[in-house]
Amino acid sequence: MGVVDELMAFENDLARGRGREYERVLHEDAVVVVPGAVLTRDECVRAVDASPGWDEVELGEPHLVESRTTATVVYPFVGRRGRTTYRATLSSTYTRDDSGRWRLLLHQQTPHDEPTRHALPGPTQINLVVADVARAGAFYRDLGWDVVDPVDPHAEIRFAGLKVELDERSSVAFWNSGNPDDDAAATVLSIHLTSRDEVDAVWTRMTGLGHESRQRPFDAFFGSRFAVLADPDGHQIGLLSPWSDEHRFDPPGPAPR
Repeated sequence: MGVVDELMAFENDLARGRGREYERVLHEDAVVVVPGAVLTRDECVRAVDASPGWDEVELGEPHLVESRTTATVVYPFVGRRGRTTYRATLSSTYTRDDSGRWRLLLHQQTPHDEPTRHALPGPTQINLVVADVARAGAFYRDLGWDVVDPVDPHAEIRFAGLKVELDERSSVAFWNSGNPDDDAAATVLSIHLTSRDEVDAVWTRMTGLGHESRQRPFDAFFGSRFAVLADPDGHQIGLLSPWSDEHRFDPPGPAPR
């Protein structure tokens, strides 16, 4: 077993475990940094035992950083408890004790956002009805998504906590008898990109490959750089930059053609 697998096995045990798991893994000088608190080893053990724990956890792909004396794993984490979902980037630094066993020296959590509370769980799957799965899959691969190879008239695109499924129109009657005949609705699935320049770059690349544009990039009234592409079946894909106050304006005018 490699170092990253060994450390992630500890992380899995801790994510699902109680205080005794932390007693087993934490270094005697460990520090645990969680939102709103910096805990010693003993404080962490007590806090875990006082917590109801997670109903469900997801540990994402880890990144390993090694030195001569320590090894650190950094990975995305999702924890669900009832109607609450907690998303964070977790970082755990391990060192070996005198017996050569890994012990957790420093653990830190960086939340992505505040926990959300809804009357019902959020969406975990979006089905896009398409005329040709292979053709639609090629569009989304060009966009940069990893499309699982089709099985019959169906293919999947998997994200953390969400699946986008491509279903050929001929198969929809098997699971949705009331599906409309329209090729695609007016829905826009938006991708949040990292910068205004990235919106322009992705739009330019995709249109250069021959894919349809519904809205060329422009500075939208709500403060983001925004553009819209269409897949081969007319589903609209928005490209959205982070918003900034300096680019906001009101009242809005028509989007440029």
